[in-house]
Amino acid sequence: MTWSQCTELSEYDNERIQEALGDSLITSSTTKHVDMDIIENGTLKLNLKSSRALTITRDRNKTTYLSGPVAIDIFKSDTLDTEVAADSAIYLPKDAQFELFGNVVVHSMNGRFLYSDYLKWLREDDEVTTPGRVLIITQTDSIAATGFVGNTDLTNYTLTEVTGKTQFN
Repeated sequence: MTWSQCTELSEYDNERIQEALGDSLITSSTTKHVDMDIIENGTLKLNLKSSRALTITRDRNKTTYLSGPVAIDIFKSDTLDTEVAADSAIYLPKDAQFELFGNVVVHSMNGRFLYSDYLKWLREDDEVTTPGRVLIITQTDSIAATGFVGNTDLTNYTLTEVTGKTQFN
């Protein structure tokens, strides 16, 4: 019977191994009952709540999958401006981007509502978009369309294909 003994790897060898592992390293973490605030320069920007979050890091890029219900409260000057709800969402922190899926409801504190099955939100640009169907309800009217680009408080938006009836008095 022959015994062989392993010797320690050199610092150079350890660094090469870590580099090789780091190139293909994928990590993940799961959190339940998420309640997170995003604060920038001492100002509350948003509060996010979700039943579960799965964060996957690949090549130093994080993607967080939120399962619902998902609720996001958006603040402007520390005042609640817009509430968003969805069945699930994906958050890309590097791009400050959310993609919301299933039963998406946007409720602006100015009394406007948007309903859709999908919505993409570029947080730093305050831009929300969807190529799909939307229904917008205000205090005085409602409008259905396919394709939407606008801001989170629904005060400025463009609709691509508008459908429905309009009545003029």
